[in-house]
Amino acid sequence: MMRQGLNSRNGSSLILLTGALFSFSPLLFRWTSSESSEWLFLFWRSIGMLIASLIALNVGHYSSLSARIRTGFAKNLLTGALMAGMSTAFIVSISRIDAATTLFLQSLAPFSAALLGWLLLRERVDSHTWAAMGTAVVGVAIMGSSWDLSDALGVSAAASIAVMLGVYTVLLRSSQNRDPRVPVIFAALIGILIGSVGAAMAGGFGLPMSDALLALASGGILLGIGVPIFNLAGRYVPAARASLLLLSEIVLAPFWVWLIVSETPERNTLIGGTIILAALVWVASHPLLPQHEN
Repeated sequence: MMRQGLNSRNGSSLILLTGALFSFSPLLFRWTSSESSEWLFLFWRSIGMLIASLIALNVGHYSSLSARIRTGFAKNLLTGALMAGMSTAFIVSISRIDAATTLFLQSLAPFSAALLGWLLLRERVDSHTWAAMGTAVVGVAIMGSSWDLSDALGVSAAASIAVMLGVYTVLLRSSQNRDPRVPVIFAALIGILIGSVGAAMAGGFGLPMSDALLALASGGILLGIGVPIFNLAGRYVPAARASLLLLSEIVLAPFWVWLIVSETPERNTLIGGTIILAALVWVASHPLLPQHEN
């Protein structure tokens, strides 16, 4: 299985690549028609996640599905709820403010993860990670001048992702024996419920087939593949470093949106993104330092 041979170094590389996979999510949402509702997108994206997770759980399984769901049930449920919360906040945010702002506010996640990891796991942050976090802050500060802060709900939803991701990565570190695919089922079921309620309140379930297919692809391919890999790799990488490496999403997402749907990023976005990407590649290629060097 993939977990054999995983360590902090190759786990870091996997998380960096997972962030690159997640970075296509804003592009798929931007491709939807103007008739699309963010709640319906969430609904169909969650269905895609559910289908992908059920398929994955029946590939190479070593015990019954019910046994794997029962193992660490409470943490699986909480992890799934956090994942659904982040997915909901992402959709709410990106439907109200630009993709760059949504993703940049997520860059606070390494700091919430560092604090929570220290408080709950007594997990110290090595100097490589601190240096990369500081460099990333410089990149975010440069990007900040182009933020769209015109919608309070959108900004608040984006900022909440950073807090939820910090808790999420700490949960991964404290749960070594759970199947990394199981939380995706809970996230999908909660997302379907939230999407259904939101869609009903917004006026119905009518959605163009092309938009539904884009949402299914977002959930079934990007999240259905990426999230279990992140859940597994995150067990071998300290929480602060894991959430830091996931910032590859915020660097690449504006690029895809600009390249394909012409949502042009500001010059500062490109400069700051380059700085962040350099920091992430650097920390992913450097192993963890011993605890006494923290």
